[in-house]
Amino acid sequence: MANNIIKYMGNNIGKSLQEDSSDSIIQEIFSLSETQNCKIIYPQDVVVGKDLNGNPQIKELNEVSSEEMILDIGPKTAAKLATIISGAGTIVWNGPVGVFEIEQFGAGTKKLANAIAQSPGFSIAGGGDTLAAIAKYEIEKQIGYISTGGGAFLEFLEGKTLPAIAVLQERA
Repeated sequence: MANNIIKYMGNNIGKSLQEDSSDSIIQEIFSLSETQNCKIIYPQDVVVGKDLNGNPQIKELNEVSSEEMILDIGPKTAAKLATIISGAGTIVWNGPVGVFEIEQFGAGTKKLANAIAQSPGFSIAGGGDTLAAIAKYEIEKQIGYISTGGGAFLEFLEGKTLPAIAVLQERA
């Protein structure tokens, strides 16, 4: 998601993963954020590599080359997000911020995982990759609620009625 926003803001994302035709959705998100007094935080700096085996480099957004992939958030971004998390009352975590399975591209996810674990706020985490990060950094006991659902987890938080819940409500 961040790569789409970075590109939308006019920066090069090189060979990074992205979703085609996301500009209208991002435009809507930014518009809604203004009317709802919601601040959107996106990376200030990133960790790039020419491939998953390459040497990681920390770069500002305007320094990413066409041959590189964005593979993690940078240390400035991770520190900013950790500060925000430390003061949050509720934290919803759905997805790592980098290719955390590869050590040199996992510092951002590790920093945020530890910030969530140490936060006094109530934390809710969902999705398979999120659960893998929670297990890797051994913070299961510090997370308030863990869901194995990813997309369904987010849809439930949006207020959508999930099929299993609909059946339970019919029987109640």
